[in-house]
Amino acid sequence: MKNTTLSILLLALFLTIPCCKDGPNVPGTDPVVQPDWIVGADISLLSRIQAAGGVYKDSQGKEVEVLSFFKEKGFNYVRLRLFFNPDLQSTACQNLPYVQDLMKKAKAKGYKVLLNFHYSDTWADPGKQYKPASWNSLGADALAEKVYTYTRETLSQLVAKGAAPDMIQIGNEITNGMLWDSARADVWTQEWNTPGRWAYFCRVLSRASEACREICPGSWIMVHIDRGGDRETALRFFNKMEQYKVDYDIIGLSYYPFWHGPLSNLRACLNGLQMNFPSKKINLVEVAFPNHTWGIPDNAGYAPEYEASPVGQAAFMEDFIQTLKDFPNVNGFMYWYPEETYIPGGNILTLHRGVFDIHTGKSLPVTDVFTH
Repeated sequence: MKNTTLSILLLALFLTIPCCKDGPNVPGTDPVVQPDWIVGADISLLSRIQAAGGVYKDSQGKEVEVLSFFKEKGFNYVRLRLFFNPDLQSTACQNLPYVQDLMKKAKAKGYKVLLNFHYSDTWADPGKQYKPASWNSLGADALAEKVYTYTRETLSQLVAKGAAPDMIQIGNEITNGMLWDSARADVWTQEWNTPGRWAYFCRVLSRASEACREICPGSWIMVHIDRGGDRETALRFFNKMEQYKVDYDIIGLSYYPFWHGPLSNLRACLNGLQMNFPSKKINLVEVAFPNHTWGIPDNAGYAPEYEASPVGQAAFMEDFIQTLKDFPNVNGFMYWYPEETYIPGGNILTLHRGVFDIHTGKSLPVTDVFTH
């Protein structure tokens, strides 16, 4: 009888000892070792451009495989946006199968991947944060729950397909909230700057974050706003994140000098964020500069000191990168839409801010700056 009791006790002890130390961990649960310095690229349109016959060449005119080319130029991260139920014929064509395929291709080349949830059927930014059409009738509680289940189910599918993201962005440029008007909030406008508005917006963000922690606990969570040149708005916004205890790891900023002002504005913003939120890393997750005067938008609020040309583009990025390196909490940047290039049948999205010549497909001088 004693032997039987002892055997039972030993078996129970054996079953309570974790057995994953020497065995494989569940995909997506390993802690992600983030690069000390991120050089990233938002290449969300790459598959669409390649399918249309986009041409990619080095500066000498030799054709290149673009993911390998960017890797050689020092890139170590890829950022991909995800829409809920997009129009696949539009530039917002990144549904889950599209993103999953491109994520796997990037990971096969050795990149880490940032998944950018837009929580919309189309482009979301500070001027528009439209709910997915099928979510319009949901009440407040159901909408918050839908954000949680959608985030969780999406990540679960990616993990199952070997495409677990290394970083997850819960919303795109959400300076003015998201899922308008349900989760709309604004640090300046009285109508949207109320405790109730901020409490609900942060509740929605927290549900998204909770789903990320459950499915990809090793991945970093990013909260992203557009105000890389606006110190006061950035500080007010991230103070709200602290006040309402949103769980995230890294601050994401957009910085386009023609909208957000000179590098001195960026410097002031980074200094304020680093002083006030010392535990958070900061990434300039969207940056770009025009290689032609046509790349300066009609609604530009500032005329950059740098020439809108291939030479000016390279010079701006040199000084931009040097500015970032003055701040220990900043861990790099991700260039937005570098994949713009020459497409014989006609361009899909022409912004004149990519890193290839849209008439020849040859790489521009800025591609040699990233390796610095």
